[in-house]
Amino acid sequence: MPSRASTSASRTGEASAAICFRSRMIMVLSFEKMRKISILFIVLAAGCASARKPPLAFDHVWMAVSPGAPERTVLERAGFRIAPGVNRHEGQGTASITVEFANGFVELLWPDESVPVAPGMERVVEKFRKRAAWRTSGWCPFSLGFRRTTKEPLRLPFPTWSLTTAWLPPGAAMEMLTPRDDTTSPSLFISPRALSDDNPTPPDAIDPRRITGVRLIEPSAYAPIPALRFVEREHLLAVERGPEWLVEVTLDGGRAGKVDDFRPELPLRIRR
Repeated sequence: MPSRASTSASRTGEASAAICFRSRMIMVLSFEKMRKISILFIVLAAGCASARKPPLAFDHVWMAVSPGAPERTVLERAGFRIAPGVNRHEGQGTASITVEFANGFVELLWPDESVPVAPGMERVVEKFRKRAAWRTSGWCPFSLGFRRTTKEPLRLPFPTWSLTTAWLPPGAAMEMLTPRDDTTSPSLFISPRALSDDNPTPPDAIDPRRITGVRLIEPSAYAPIPALRFVEREHLLAVERGPEWLVEVTLDGGRAGKVDDFRPELPLRIRR
């Protein structure tokens, strides 16, 4: 029969072992809890980063057309409504018509001899003429405009330049992303806030559908500029290679399952 001393020592050892075991379990559980908390913080941080509002959004695409935009008939036949009136770009020598959607628009633009050209803007007007003759000039027929979505300063990883004309609100300027001397790329720019925040089109002339996607098809021989790759990386539009210039606009995710291809009159395809 064991002595009281040996029994007491045994009990003391068992108690110590139990305390040690509980301490280890607490440490393991604490470590596991901290690990889960850390993972939760990482997930929340990633979610906050992904939820940040992008600094730019797609605003509109314009394409150079014949004087008076007779190409409008292919849009009208497909059921698209042209907004009332003709936009005259004083000082720039161009005019345009638009098809307006809830969050953007498609614009048909042409050089118009009845619209005054400001001194020093002759070179700009010549660029519009080259784009309008894109089938023979080799120029890209359209331009893609974006709008700011925040008031934070936007730092771009390439040089830009400003363009202001008489038809813009006082003090407003377009920030041009395409280099001034580029003759092959689409014209990429950021609209001034005064334009993107104020739409003069009557509400009943605006198609309630939303532009949910824009895809640019670039010719295989074209060498992309940094600005185009930037807007692609920012998911402002998708870019693919193809035989010729083409822009594809998707409305409401294309849920109606219909595709309107307006070639050869317009380098435009609309999914709805």
